[in-house]
Amino acid sequence: MSENSISIKENPLCNPYGTPFDAVPYDRITLSHFVPALKEAIRIESETIENICKNSEAPTFENTIEAYERAGEMLTNILCAFEALVNAHSYDEILKVEEEIQSLYTEHRNNITLNRALFERIETVYKGDYSSLNGEQMRLLRDTYTSFTRSGASLQGEDREKYRILSHKLTSLSLKFQENLVKDTDEYSLHITDKSDLKGMPDDLVESAASAAKERNMGGWIFTLHRPSYIPFMTFCRNRELRKRMYIAYNTLGSKGNAYDNKEIVKEIVNTRLEYARLLGYSTYSEYVLAERMAQNTDAVFSMLGKLTWAYLPTAKSDVEEVIATAKEYEGDEFDFMAWDFAYYSEKLKEKKFDLSDEMIRPYFNLDQAIYGAFYLATRLYGITFKLLHYIPAYNPDVKVWEVLDYDGTHLALLYCDFYARKGKHGGAWMDSLRLQYIDKSGKNHRPHVTLSTNYRKPLPGQPTLLTFDEVNTLMHEFGHCLHGILSNVTYASQCSPNVLWDFVEMPSQIMENFIVEEEFLKAFAFHYKTGETIPQELLDKIRNSRNFLSAYQCIRQVSLGLIDQAWHNRSTPFEGDILTYEHKAKAALKLMEQPADTGITPQFSHIMSGGYAAGYYSYKWAEMLDADAYSLFKEQGVTNMKVAQSFRENILSRGDTEHPMELYLRFRGRAPQIDALLTRDGIK
Repeated sequence: MSENSISIKENPLCNPYGTPFDAVPYDRITLSHFVPALKEAIRIESETIENICKNSEAPTFENTIEAYERAGEMLTNILCAFEALVNAHSYDEILKVEEEIQSLYTEHRNNITLNRALFERIETVYKGDYSSLNGEQMRLLRDTYTSFTRSGASLQGEDREKYRILSHKLTSLSLKFQENLVKDTDEYSLHITDKSDLKGMPDDLVESAASAAKERNMGGWIFTLHRPSYIPFMTFCRNRELRKRMYIAYNTLGSKGNAYDNKEIVKEIVNTRLEYARLLGYSTYSEYVLAERMAQNTDAVFSMLGKLTWAYLPTAKSDVEEVIATAKEYEGDEFDFMAWDFAYYSEKLKEKKFDLSDEMIRPYFNLDQAIYGAFYLATRLYGITFKLLHYIPAYNPDVKVWEVLDYDGTHLALLYCDFYARKGKHGGAWMDSLRLQYIDKSGKNHRPHVTLSTNYRKPLPGQPTLLTFDEVNTLMHEFGHCLHGILSNVTYASQCSPNVLWDFVEMPSQIMENFIVEEEFLKAFAFHYKTGETIPQELLDKIRNSRNFLSAYQCIRQVSLGLIDQAWHNRSTPFEGDILTYEHKAKAALKLMEQPADTGITPQFSHIMSGGYAAGYYSYKWAEMLDADAYSLFKEQGVTNMKVAQSFRENILSRGDTEHPMELYLRFRGRAPQIDALLTRDGIK
């Protein structure tokens, strides 16, 4: 017996897991298992595809499209299991494995999409008679054919090899961009030794900083650029010079000229994407991307961004002027307001206008209670319940796993939650899938396993995790993505939620954010962590009244990010020049305050440089329009109206990509989306 056969036989990723709910056996998996398992999965899928191509029968939906759809289940499961691991632990040894895995996978995907015999069979089915297919099947046929043509299947001769080179290059560049960002973030820390520099900071932030210093065998306090440390530091630190140092460090991530500098990588990424798009017959990368989006073209994107600018910019300017005026009340009329002052004096203005601060809210937003609140809402809306399991192995000791049960007690999903920031963990918050939902040929419904990850500050032992309002908002947003995955009920894995068009994917998440100012929801879980007192009506009213605080400023910030994204990807010529100068020019018309010339977002803009939002960052605002309009129906019928919620589940959450999103939306809302609800919600109209 060969060494390879022994390793495959003993590799837990290559054999039935034998775990409850078929959960990934992370307690039996080592890093060394992934590459051999991936190679075996690639071998199996390649053999299956070869059999499809050699089939002597005429191509049909069943023997070609459906057979191809079901060919890569093992490979998908391995990739999902590894992605969760690398997002949670981006250490050098894991990153090396990730690079090898991505290289192998990219080569494998190219071998599939550039397989002429396979594409000819797919094309034959696509151009044939498919009147007997149902809606899901027709959508799968259309998407399969389109994905091949958009992945180089129609290319000839040298262009096919060029496609391989470009796709490999983009994979490598994106990985390097993200690796640099994680390492640059981890490398910086601000060490404070003078206790007077801590004035204004919350006690738990100070305690966490002291703990961070102790972990490094240092005295004093350590603050980092991870958001749970950086955001409250910028909000509460009275020492302006220290705020400046942290601001400059954060806003020069990826552009410090050190070993982790991303500026040249950005140039390579955007120029390679342009070359890639041109090879496939598009004039710009945006044109390539938007052909498979709800927006369809850049005219629609710029039209929406323009309407938002026209509606929000005057109020956004007033927002900033009010913050500057507040700063001058404290510091005098000669105070030279800078970007590192904004968070600090915004908090002062919020306290002044609404008699409200994060520190007044946080005692009522214990993480454990907030999780309960999210679960409670899901139960009220959809009848589903959550059961904490202690026997499911996870990819980090911090991870908790819940079983999700439907209203009749049947198993729906597993939900893995990873809440705390740590070194090596990717920044931000996200939902992902460990296993996709689909129905196999025998009729068995394979239920999904989904992950919810945030970067909250981990408390000291025995202390609660108290969240700001924004952090609860983040929890609800990602939980909305999770519900989209949990409630998926489709036949084919490639169509399962949330695998939908990119400018629709944020709608099911953003709609959940609306509930956090509803009294019925807040009073179900917002109890003081010490006294057990329900959140007072007075404080609840203040939260509601302050919800639109700086909403216009935040909108214009999102619009400017969308413009930066399009500036990089709507180019028809290669970029040569300084990326920060180019970025500042792209958003100049929306500038609300002075920003140092050597700072910028592009070198750390992982959403568009290493994530899935390239040429699609506008989708957050696009989805906001949809979620505000959709939520207005909940408001009309009752915010926890189960009839409306059931319609949302049946027509949006469960349907995945089985139909075009606009068709799903029209069925739920009864009409096309309108922007009025968003303007009303934000206090603009």
